Amino acid sequence: MRNTRLWMNQLIRYFIMSHDYAQISFVNPTTSQPLESIWLVNPAKEYMAIHISTDTQASTIARGTQMKNEAYSIFNAFGRQGRILDISFDEAARNFIDEETTYIAIYPQCEVTDAVKRQFPEIGTVIYDVDDPEAEIKKNNDEIKTFLINKMKKRRSPSFHTPAEFLESMSKTYIVAGIICVIVWAALYILSVITKINTTYLGLTFGAYFKPYITALNQWYRLITCGFMHVSLFHLLANMIALRPLSKAVENRFGFAKTIATLLISIVIGSLFVYFSNSNEISVGLSGGIYGLIGALMVILFQEGLFKVPAVRQRLMSTLYLNIILNFLPNVSFMAHLGGFISGVFLGFIFSQKSDKALRTNFTIAGLIIVGFMIGYCIMNHSVSAVYPDLDARMIQVLRRLNLNSYADRLLAMLKKYY
Repeated sequence: MRNTRLWMNQLIRYFIMSHDYAQISFVNPTTSQPLESIWLVNPAKEYMAIHISTDTQASTIARGTQMKNEAYSIFNAFGRQGRILDISFDEAARNFIDEETTYIAIYPQCEVTDAVKRQFPEIGTVIYDVDDPEAEIKKNNDEIKTFLINKMKKRRSPSFHTPAEFLESMSKTYIVAGIICVIVWAALYILSVITKINTTYLGLTFGAYFKPYITALNQWYRLITCGFMHVSLFHLLANMIALRPLSKAVENRFGFAKTIATLLISIVIGSLFVYFSNSNEISVGLSGGIYGLIGALMVILFQEGLFKVPAVRQRLMSTLYLNIILNFLPNVSFMAHLGGFISGVFLGFIFSQKSDKALRTNFTIAGLIIVGFMIGYCIMNHSVSAVYPDLDARMIQVLRRLNLNSYADRLLAMLKKYY
């Protein structure tokens, strides 16, 4: 008689104690019924998620959509994709591989495929029958508990992780954008300490968004430089905290080039939305690009069917609620966030491999038409809703204190003409 509960327990012990996997379950933990399906997870392994079921392989495959959703929720939690190893104890099952999943059958004296054996050499000899299965299961559970307790005692603090491990946890997009933002903030802070000039005026001098300077001086570069400029440490840290998981999740699907492109384009489109509002405001920060990544991630979750997973849906809605509330705080540019988000949604459909050719083409054409209209509007409309002569006068003084006299003279002449 087959004892699949014992075999599952023996496999769990093997993967946890020999290959550092962690066990999770998508069943209600308050029930006392024995588990029929469990997941084991190790984000460092090629087979990041292992699914073990006491059901037949045919029944497991029939629940394919549910399995994929559970696997995608695991991948999303760790911010990266991985392969799935599905294990059954069905002697009638066959070993085969589809796009993301390797299916195998395990039972005493079975043959295991070479691809799986290379990852887990002892897997073919792990399970065996005993006279008292319940006692064996209890013994294995005690060993697992002792192993995990000792592991927790020996675990190093995250602060002692190697530089390679620390960098691996970050996306390339996060590293590149973070380095630029930190360098710009540090330069503004040091210059502020030396010159005793407020960082807001320094930011306005060297690249913050400000419509009169963009149009009067033709400084269109401010549409993107404003995204990498922060005039307070709190603003910088808040954006860096938000950027890290978002950039990792998007980069795992799109790659570095498309992710950094999404970030940069979203910053520019966010700035153009602020331009459309005709408000005479100073705008800095990476928020437009971050909202672009949120938009792209929503497309990814929609196309991968992860909105159907309650844990993913709840986490995403919490993030959206928080960001919606933040838009009502003082000195937060709602239009920059809105423009970045819409840009991210468009780019999500354009860059996603799950979008068919017609869908990508339609979004590309629509996006180019909208951007063309926006550029035309910018060229034709230079008006602002309000002017601030005191701010302009202060900026002239700041430029002269920085010995940028030619810049100050040009700004003074152009602003008189502009107003």
